[in-house]
Amino acid sequence: MERICDLHGHFLPGMDDGCKTPEEAVQVLQCSYRQGVRRVFATPHYYPVEPVEAFLQRRTEAVQRLEAYIQSQGVQDIPQILLGAEVAYRPGLGYEENIEKLCLGNSRYLLLEMPFSRWGKAEEREVRNLGVTGGVIPILAHIERYFDYQDKRTLAGILEQDVLVQMNAEALLDPAVRRQALKLVKRGIVQLLGTDCHNMTDRAPNLDKALAFLQKKKMADAISQIIYYSEEVCGEAMG
Repeated sequence: MERICDLHGHFLPGMDDGCKTPEEAVQVLQCSYRQGVRRVFATPHYYPVEPVEAFLQRRTEAVQRLEAYIQSQGVQDIPQILLGAEVAYRPGLGYEENIEKLCLGNSRYLLLEMPFSRWGKAEEREVRNLGVTGGVIPILAHIERYFDYQDKRTLAGILEQDVLVQMNAEALLDPAVRRQALKLVKRGIVQLLGTDCHNMTDRAPNLDKALAFLQKKKMADAISQIIYYSEEVCGEAMG
């Protein structure tokens, strides 16, 4: 478990709809640490209506606020914090100036939130442009949220590109969507797990429970794949 990096989290205080205070953020981080997580990515929402540089400045201020609290309170037993963003899709995103600065750490991996609607050729083309023009490798965030209503041919066209796919751990724990989520993992569509944590109430860290569920289902190969890609992304991000 300690090799697993949580690639998706909204805990930087005041950045988005996640944690509001440093105290709340520390609770989330300590919860992750107790689960064996030693590295987490802060991925606050980025919407292209805001200039990249303005977003990065807000993120820096939120990190400094959190770090000051951690130091003043002598907080221990939290994972190492790495920086990124959850980038909302829009047409032309591949040509966005400084888009590479929103990648996870020093990597080329960009956590991308796709539209909550049926995708078509435009979306397929835009994902391709992110790689060709933007020079990044998209990680499709929480695939379980939009998988069911996609055209199979268009979806296949996107998944065949140079992309990785992230699933929220909650999808493996929610009885309403667990069966479909398990199918995606079994088919090898999902390479990465993340918590998409926002707080300690209804969206708390839960990677340990999701991995325990996969272990109970005797899906050692799937766990190995998730660990492998987690290490790859995290290693490049820290490089």
